[in-house]
Amino acid sequence: MIVLILHYGLFALVLYRFGLSLHGLGVLFLTEGLIVLAIIDWHTGLLPDCLTLSLLWMGLALNILHFYTDIESAVLGAMVGYVSLWSLYRLFKLATGKDGMGYGDFKLLAALGAWMGWQALPLILFLASSLSLFAVLWRFIITRSWQVKLPFGPGLALAAYLFVVYKPYFSTIF
Repeated sequence: MIVLILHYGLFALVLYRFGLSLHGLGVLFLTEGLIVLAIIDWHTGLLPDCLTLSLLWMGLALNILHFYTDIESAVLGAMVGYVSLWSLYRLFKLATGKDGMGYGDFKLLAALGAWMGWQALPLILFLASSLSLFAVLWRFIITRSWQVKLPFGPGLALAAYLFVVYKPYFSTIF
């Protein structure tokens, strides 16, 4: 029930912000994908390729028409999004011998780069990291244990949603 109320609330905010336009419908599609991916990742620790790659291709397709950014920024955003988290993963793996995140996170950030362009990625990563850190601290308060695995996908999804809906406000701050 809570998920359904949240779902409708996020959709209402998108419609309020963008209206019933092609631009707004695209953001609704992105919002739906982010909600589904966040829920799946929270419960399973997986971000299915069929969803992350669908979002990536949809973002590139819409940006051929300059819906959210120019196509060059979208392609570069997809490449930088994937490579940045993959590089972080490899460094962590070399340093610790452990996996720090899954490949789905790389693909989701690539999809977000395809939708919003490479310029949005630093802020999205900052927001997602901050939200995830807050979630880790909250879990620590509840469980009194640092031995908690927390998926990064929900943080990325919420950060991307906030960026898309409140982009004008972020551009005045940064």
